[in-house]
Amino acid sequence: MSTEAPGMLKASFLTKVYENGGDFSTNVTTKIYSPYDTYVGLDVPPGDKRRGMLVTDRDHKFDVVTVDENGKPKATKNLEVKVYKVNWRWWWQSSSNSLSRYESREYKELIMQTTVSTGSNGKGDFKFNLEYPEWGGRYLVRVYDPTSGHATGKLVYVDWPGWAGKSRKTDPETASMLIFNADKEKYVVGENAKITFPSTSDGRALVTIENGTEVLDAQWVDTTKDETVVNIPLNNLYVPNVFVHITYLQPHAQTANDLPLRMYGVIPLLVENKASHLYPVIHMPDELAPESQTTIKVSEKNGKAMTYTIAVVDEGLLDLTNFKTPNAWDTFFAREALGVKTWDIFDDVVGAYGGRIDAAFEIGGDGTAQDAKGKKANRFTPMVIHLGPFQLEAGSSKSHTIDIPRYVGSVRTMVVAGNDHTESYGNAEKTTAVKKPLMMLASLPRKLSPGGETVKLPVTIFAMDKKVKNVSVTMENSPYFEFLNGNSQKLSFTETGDQIAYFDVKVNSQAGLQT
Repeated sequence: MSTEAPGMLKASFLTKVYENGGDFSTNVTTKIYSPYDTYVGLDVPPGDKRRGMLVTDRDHKFDVVTVDENGKPKATKNLEVKVYKVNWRWWWQSSSNSLSRYESREYKELIMQTTVSTGSNGKGDFKFNLEYPEWGGRYLVRVYDPTSGHATGKLVYVDWPGWAGKSRKTDPETASMLIFNADKEKYVVGENAKITFPSTSDGRALVTIENGTEVLDAQWVDTTKDETVVNIPLNNLYVPNVFVHITYLQPHAQTANDLPLRMYGVIPLLVENKASHLYPVIHMPDELAPESQTTIKVSEKNGKAMTYTIAVVDEGLLDLTNFKTPNAWDTFFAREALGVKTWDIFDDVVGAYGGRIDAAFEIGGDGTAQDAKGKKANRFTPMVIHLGPFQLEAGSSKSHTIDIPRYVGSVRTMVVAGNDHTESYGNAEKTTAVKKPLMMLASLPRKLSPGGETVKLPVTIFAMDKKVKNVSVTMENSPYFEFLNGNSQKLSFTETGDQIAYFDVKVNSQAGLQT
């Protein structure tokens, strides 16, 4: 395993414990397993921040860090550093019917090899410089610790200054793709998005703003030398996200580069309206007691009006399905897929032997994979309470009284809120323990035969408070049972935990139902 594991691993242990009375409980425990005693980390320099890549003719410092299995710095000697160029070769191949086909092949070439050591602070570094006129592209930087066996790596992009961006085309079959980016990953309504794309002078670019159903805005832009910047004001129509589609046309007679005359690209812009969030607040005790009443007070952090529901559910049940507290905001403002289809006949009309390239975009959608949580031990009937919906006026709060049943464990109180007038949504949750200082659980078979059958009745006593020391257990007499060795026992506790008292029970001749 130590030769194949990429890093730290998590092991899950499923435990099933049987009670003496026949019931059983299950529990899942997770532990972290470290297959290496030293771990290597690599930090890539930012380079050209606007394009997220490095440029030629400049020393770029790569930081290396080594830590032990606890994350503490660890001095390590002779780490092996190798830099590979991930290359491709391509050409246009014409056939007898005048159609062209794009052909490519990829390989890796070692261009740099060195060693680096880290000091007592676990830090070290090395420099990498790609000299002009060597053209950039994709480079794999790999750092390997031969002693522990752990390795790390990162793909970086390098290109000439002023035309950085071309080498980010990791797939040569998309030669007509225009690589561009925005100045931020996420925006709020009212901000301006700055879109930058590489260009030459005297070109033209059609910039459109699109969403899942329509084109929201379009403009023609005159391009400038090296790069062109387009500012896009963001309004509420762009929530939750839009797509910026650019069709860039180079002059037909240009010889500044070997790129197609018509290039195109699309990137998403995530736009959020801060006013669309609600922040419910739950006020309730940090610990609840079985067979009692408690009050739950609900308010909104910023005093907004909202409609909400309350659910109080046993955490063991929630863990069975990895249930996450619902948040309507995630549904109503989920990222949309691009629904506008774009095509042209540029290559067939004025293409300067740019070849025929059919490309498809599949952009958008949203999903999150949550790690499954283990089922927790539960020996009592699960607690499930649902209340609402309730209307909360702006600037106010509401209190709700609930009855706690005969239950011991942990519950999650969930508030899901929304306001359809302002199209705002939110949620809140709080986990609380439900317990008493002293609790009891008895277990018997579901059916016993009258007329002399004898069984052992196990009674489990839980001492949940350090103050509990001496406990007396007394069973009430019944016409259906007879206690052979007395109906009372005494238990002593030196610490919190549980103990079992056993009672010998004889079933009498009378039939009936007994609880």
